[in-house]
Amino acid sequence: MNPVNIVFGVAGYGPLWAPAVESWLRCVAITSRELAVTVMGKIGGSGITDRMYTSSAENRLAEGMLALAEATHLFFTEIDMILPDRAILDLLAVDKPIVSGVYFLRKSWGQPCLYRMVVQLARRRQEQRVYAHSPVTIFPQDRPFKLGDEKASGVPGFGCVLFKREVFEKMPKPWFEVKEGAYGSDMFFYANAHDAGYDVWIEPKVLCGQIDYHTTDVTDYHNRLKDDPDFGGAGYIIGAQDA
Repeated sequence: MNPVNIVFGVAGYGPLWAPAVESWLRCVAITSRELAVTVMGKIGGSGITDRMYTSSAENRLAEGMLALAEATHLFFTEIDMILPDRAILDLLAVDKPIVSGVYFLRKSWGQPCLYRMVVQLARRRQEQRVYAHSPVTIFPQDRPFKLGDEKASGVPGFGCVLFKREVFEKMPKPWFEVKEGAYGSDMFFYANAHDAGYDVWIEPKVLCGQIDYHTTDVTDYHNRLKDDPDFGGAGYIIGAQDA
């Protein structure tokens, strides 16, 4: 792998949680040290926005990365995300243009933030940009896997995702856009990334926590699989429909 220069970005839109920030600092420190020791590269920049509309913040961070001529990757996390120490290193090792870790949603009792589009992109109403999607409930946990397919994109959110520079150089602006009541910036971005020819990959050993007044993580996911008999079969099961 050629030397890398990674920009660490956070689109801030609410309170900063100390455990989340501590996890970012550990992750950046460990990533920076390993890249330097192995002569593989460095963390070459960082940015965090405050009191800015989310899609505007995300576009600003991407523009800032592109303004750094030597930057090769942009890493996104969010203010409520607790990152594993080696999150960036493990995503980097997958060596895909877009690769995400997995986090679990507080409001949905451990639902993975993994979704599959369920409409063909050619049939989207461009003026509405409404993206029907299905939650992923069962997924491979022992290897990286592709979340989308040839018909439609996968959506893993922006809590822990690494992009190669080429993605933003190839895709048209705006990269991120929100339409209230219709779609968020993640749905918009990943559908357009699919249109541009990019797959979305997941590295399931990168398991993040999501914090508010309590932390939701993979333990909640496993508990829900055990305690809620309808949960596992209620959404999209990676592999089952592809067999």
